[in-house]
Amino acid sequence: MKWNMDNPWINRLLALVLSILLFSFVTFENQSRIRSTSPTDAASIMSSEVVTNLPIDINVDRELYFVSGVPETATIRLEGPQAVLTQTLATQYFDIVTPDLNLLGPGRHTIPLEAEGLSTQLNYSIMPTEITVEIEEKRVEEHEVRVEFNESTHLADGYTALDPVLSNETVIISGAASTMDLINDVMIIVMPESSEIVDDIEMTLNVLVVDETGDPLNVNISPQQVDVVIPVQGTQRTLPIVLEQVGTPSEEYEYALELAQGEPDSVTLTGETDALEALTNFTVEVDVSGVTESTIRTVPFVLPEGITESDPSDVDVLIRVTPAPEDEVVVDDTLDANGNDD
Repeated sequence: MKWNMDNPWINRLLALVLSILLFSFVTFENQSRIRSTSPTDAASIMSSEVVTNLPIDINVDRELYFVSGVPETATIRLEGPQAVLTQTLATQYFDIVTPDLNLLGPGRHTIPLEAEGLSTQLNYSIMPTEITVEIEEKRVEEHEVRVEFNESTHLADGYTALDPVLSNETVIISGAASTMDLINDVMIIVMPESSEIVDDIEMTLNVLVVDETGDPLNVNISPQQVDVVIPVQGTQRTLPIVLEQVGTPSEEYEYALELAQGEPDSVTLTGETDALEALTNFTVEVDVSGVTESTIRTVPFVLPEGITESDPSDVDVLIRVTPAPEDEVVVDDTLDANGNDD
């Protein structure tokens, strides 16, 4: 049978077939697009995520046992529906925990790590999968804190360190019984950054618990830090006070200086040894400029180089003011040989 392309019925039939095929293709594409954007289908999309540096919760009675060997953090890989996984990562309402170690008791145990608080729709794997822990009976002791300070390295010449003052003279230490037996020293080490120190030292330092070789021990310390004050005092010497008049006095008056009633006649100086030994007395300069009547002035001490402190730090001085005597003219009434005044 021969097709006659000039036949209009044949052309109509071909056009109908092509129209049906085109309609079917467009309908299929629209349905596929609708399925791909449907929220119900998004829940069926599987995904995975890795979360690192998660702390490990040790499930044990900390009043009875001390556990060592547990790493600080772990890594978990989560798999499941993307919608559930997204919500889980946003809230992170889950924990990595150990089994109940109270059921195991003292000794060395290999235990798995578990995840709590995850949706049942999620699968997970933890790295490390297992850990080896040491469970020991806990012991609590109170120890005095020793202060280690090398004053010859940090203090200026002529200065010494007095007894340190601590905010806590004792600390509470807890740990495994076997570790507690190794405690040899509980101390803080005072190491200021500066040298040639002449003032009190104030620092906040960590408490160190070490064995006989000086290695730190794995124990809990409360408090972990203490405040320390080390009073610094220089060499002292007591010298007599000498008053010296300075300034511009008035020519119409005469001045006399003396210590006011009740004032000490000596001063205790603190400073470098060489500076103190160079002094035989302590000079206090009293300025009398503009003084026209007797008065008492409080004069602060000016400390020479190498002297850091004085006790007292000032003194009351009585400035006595008296009018200067007038110039007297001497007249000689002796007569010469001629009877004239000489």
